[in-house]
Amino acid sequence: MRVSWHARIREGAISFLALAALVSLLYAADFRIREEATRVVAATSPSTIAQDSAQFGANASQLVANVREQAMQHLPMATFLTTAGVLLLFMLKT
Repeated sequence: MRVSWHARIREGAISFLALAALVSLLYAADFRIREEATRVVAATSPSTIAQDSAQFGANASQLVANVREQAMQHLPMATFLTTAGVLLLFMLKT
């Protein structure tokens, strides 16, 4: 089944708008995200970018460790979220 370019662009725009809405809600709701976003936007030097990328790597590894721990404690919810993610990928594919 062929999908027109217009439909693909429309679906991509809807997905982008949903992501932008989610980020906007997070930005409005959590002061930590506002502070971090302001700090990232204000940082322009290469050394600051290197520090931020190192911090991002450390945060990402900590996030993965926390997700593993929580997944073992909350296996039914993790299973539901995994299934929802797979279904979302299939919906975006078509």
